[in-house]
Amino acid sequence: MTSRVLLLLLALAPSFVEAAATCSFSSTPGVAFGAYDDSSATADDTTTSIVVQCFRIGGPADVPVTLQLGPSATSGGLAPRRMGSGANRMDYNLYRDAGRTQVWGQTTGVDTGGITILNIPNLGSKTGTITIYGRVPALQNVPAGAYSDSVQMTVSP
Repeated sequence: MTSRVLLLLLALAPSFVEAAATCSFSSTPGVAFGAYDDSSATADDTTTSIVVQCFRIGGPADVPVTLQLGPSATSGGLAPRRMGSGANRMDYNLYRDAGRTQVWGQTTGVDTGGITILNIPNLGSKTGTITIYGRVPALQNVPAGAYSDSVQMTVSP
């Protein structure tokens, strides 16, 4: 009798395992704006692509992926973010849309972005690409220098 109960519990155990997908970055290239002309009336725009890989164990084959971008490490802000070169600062931002009107942030359902990776095989993986749009506003009176910043990226699930 004991062996039957144990066998029954082992047979039921897989149904209690939560189906899940886990996602991670396959690539995390930087956003490069290039040379900035502080006398130009045109903003300096660029894009970059982030590749996310998801592995699925059960559950739906289509997996929604959310990307969060944290505040500027230089300024601590989201709008605007700021790059630094020594004590000098230059405004920039990262956007979810090509029109550069939706600042990318870290509040799910408010200012994050994402994609759905379709048809991930069970016990398999697929990749998807998320585009980030960058802009340095025009006519910033900043000294020449190598400006940089960093932001934390979080992907879920």
